[in-house]
Amino acid sequence: MKRLVIAIAAFGLFSCGNPFVIQTLQQQSVGQIPCNADHVEVIEHIIRDDGSATWTALCSGHTYNCQRSAGTTENLEDGEVTCSQTESQMPE
Repeated sequence: MKRLVIAIAAFGLFSCGNPFVIQTLQQQSVGQIPCNADHVEVIEHIIRDDGSATWTALCSGHTYNCQRSAGTTENLEDGEVTCSQTESQMPE
């Protein structure tokens, strides 16, 4: 039973809704899109083992596709971040 509880807790910590992952992506979007981290909503993301990532960010009624290149051995989240605005407006 104890192992099941630990497995469920680990899944929750590392799942898509992990607030630490979302917060990191919001902060990394700043400077690439015209919003403060508080106003960036990350609606979907993929984090790879090498630290590279892709995500969709919403900001001021616009949608941005963002990506982070692979990070360093010391810090996988150190990769370069770029975001580009999509043609469509924010989904409803």
